[in-house]
Amino acid sequence: MKTIRLALLAAACASLAACNSWPTSLDNRADGDMKFRYHHRLYDQWSFWAPVKQGHAVMFAHEHRIRDISGFEITEGKLTYRYGARALAPVQQFCAGSASCALVYRGEGRLEARTAPLADAKLD
Repeated sequence: MKTIRLALLAAACASLAACNSWPTSLDNRADGDMKFRYHHRLYDQWSFWAPVKQGHAVMFAHEHRIRDISGFEITEGKLTYRYGARALAPVQQFCAGSASCALVYRGEGRLEARTAPLADAKLD
């Protein structure tokens, strides 16, 4: 009986992971550390500033998809790069219909999107 319960628990956990409840990530491939925040269209407030170490990736909040992001900011060193609706439109279009979207920050304001994380991404 205990084995059956463990098997059911493992199956439930596997199926929940397949749902991809954290569908958007940001991978910092710039030359140094950075921090970012975003505005989700359903909230009045922006997210908190989240630090991302160079060479590491982080997930957005639970169920926050890039298609629902209306503003995005990255601070690298003393510079802040702001991405409004027009700047985000190509990224949102690229990620449309995908279960997940990995944003890759290359530094100096260069942001790209992928439908899967980079193979060597170090997720924090």
